[in-house]
Amino acid sequence: MRLGDFSAHVTVEGKNLKEYEVTVNSSETQATCWIGSEVGRVRMHPLTQALFKKCSTGLSLVQKFSVNWRCRSKRGPDSRGDLAVDGINCDSVVSDDTNIVPCSVMRLGMKERDLIFCDLQLSDDDALLAKSVSSHLGEITLRIIRGTVSRKPVRAMGAGSQLTNHSHANVYHEKSVKKLTTHCVGFGSERECTSRSLVGWKSAPNYASLEFIFKYRPIGILQANGIAPRPAPAIPPTFSDNPSDTQKTQSRVLDRIELLENELKRLRSQVHDEMEDQKPKRIKREHKEERPAVHGEVIDLT
Repeated sequence: MRLGDFSAHVTVEGKNLKEYEVTVNSSETQATCWIGSEVGRVRMHPLTQALFKKCSTGLSLVQKFSVNWRCRSKRGPDSRGDLAVDGINCDSVVSDDTNIVPCSVMRLGMKERDLIFCDLQLSDDDALLAKSVSSHLGEITLRIIRGTVSRKPVRAMGAGSQLTNHSHANVYHEKSVKKLTTHCVGFGSERECTSRSLVGWKSAPNYASLEFIFKYRPIGILQANGIAPRPAPAIPPTFSDNPSDTQKTQSRVLDRIELLENELKRLRSQVHDEMEDQKPKRIKREHKEERPAVHGEVIDLT
């Protein structure tokens, strides 16, 4: 999606997810779309998979996603992107150039966890009734703020909540979830940040903030509701643009049709003959005319 000089996309395994029904409000400060979420494992060679350990949530080698954004113009002040998933603040990243900026983790202090799509778990445990369900469940929100950073592009102040509080973030009471979805955002194993720097930031008052909202659902639900197109039927092979190749292909097809038609005629004839053989045969009897005997008639027996 794009708003003014800024663009943002949700990326999985280096590919931007397709966006459906993109809408922009009248003030052009908020863009909304639907994306298809997928719960699955990373496609890796078996030898590579053996090098990874299972994460603390019990999920291993799952597909991570990130929200990549950038400012396409050098005009104006610096930028800051605040990321939230399912109503949970995750990270804040600043930039003073036009490079792509990834937001891909839940971060707090020197700890971080990857963002992943996972199955929404429903339970009848009444202890979960007290657990609030965010109205932003099923949404990934990136908020862009303009201002001034005191240093080069680095990670800004952490915006995430306590990481350990979200180890069971995907478990809700079955009576609490009203939205038609089976997915939510989960978090990978906790680890030390590879790089971390705090920066000074001052917002620019004359610039309105921008919001990119990605509403995610399983692709099957989007298709069932007419938001995403259903898979197209298989397309038959097309003929070559080369006239010579096209004529050869057409000739082979016509020969095949003629062969099949001859075989069909032969089979029909065979069926007809078999049916004729099975019909009961009628024997024609010769009719003899009987003459009444006449008394006194002499019959020559010689």
